Amino acid sequence: MYLVDTNFLGELATLYPEDVFPSLWKALETTLFSELVFFHEEVDKELRAWKHPSLAWYEQHLKQDQVVQIDEGDFAVYAEVAQWVEEDRHPKYNSPAVDEFLECADSWLVAAAYRYKRAIVTIEVPAPGGKKKVKIPDVASHFAIECIGTIEFLRRLEVRI
Repeated sequence: MYLVDTNFLGELATLYPEDVFPSLWKALETTLFSELVFFHEEVDKELRAWKHPSLAWYEQHLKQDQVVQIDEGDFAVYAEVAQWVEEDRHPKYNSPAVDEFLECADSWLVAAAYRYKRAIVTIEVPAPGGKKKVKIPDVASHFAIECIGTIEFLRRLEVRI
C-alpha cells in the first residue's frame, strides 16, 4: 500500500499533462484511486490550499476512505519522527529546515507511513548529509520506510499507456 506525497500530482501535471497524455490520466482514474493508494489528511489539505493544478481531477476521483485521518494513535509516532528530526539526526538539520518539515504535510506523511507500514510516493530524492532541507526519503530511511518515485509507482500499479 502507498501514501502519496503532494508533489507527486504536481510532477504528473507538469511532466505528463493530461492534454498530451490522456491515456495516462485515464489509467490513473482507476489505479490511483484504488484500495492500494492513500492520501494523508495533511496532503489533502495542502492540495486544496495550493489550488493544485490537478485539484479538480483529484476531487472528482478521490474516495473519502482514501484519506488517512489523524487520530490519537498518530501522535506518539509523530513525536518519534519529530524527535529524530529535531534532536537525534546527525548532522543536525538547521532550525528553519526542521520548522518547515514539521509545519507541512511531510512530517505527518512519514509518521503515517511508519505507523501503517506503507511506502511513500514522492519525487524528493535523498540528501543524507544535507542540513538545509529535511527530505522525506532521508527521514523515511531512518524509520525503514520505503520511498519510491513516479515511474516505479506507475510500474507497481501496472499502469500501461
